[in-house]
Amino acid sequence: MIMDSSIRAAVKCSECGRYTSFHINLFEAKRPTSRRCSCGNIVFKVSATKGEVDIDIPCIACGETHRYKYKIKDLIDKSVNILACPVCGMEIAFLGKEYLVDDMVNRYMDDMLELLTHLGVIDKTKRWVIK
Repeated sequence: MIMDSSIRAAVKCSECGRYTSFHINLFEAKRPTSRRCSCGNIVFKVSATKGEVDIDIPCIACGETHRYKYKIKDLIDKSVNILACPVCGMEIAFLGKEYLVDDMVNRYMDDMLELLTHLGVIDKTKRWVIK
């Protein structure tokens, strides 16, 4: 049986607030790896040992770096993993199947746009409203 050991990650940058998306090959994570946002900030560090994966993410919500531990099998088997700040519960990253992670990020961004529009921060036709 061939097992796909690649998952998609989307992480909210703690510096600029943008989502950074990338693929991770979990079996290659034995060599510690980090990913950067387009602003240059490190958004994700991953390493694997003995069938487990450690993921470190600087949190946009509380400013701390959170460590998440998963079994490689669990990351591959589960459709989507939502990583949230343990302090406030804000969702800061999504891991899983590519199409599901991309869909979650798109829905999250649409919801944020709708909220900011409702609050009067953004006008859909004019973009940003400065008061």
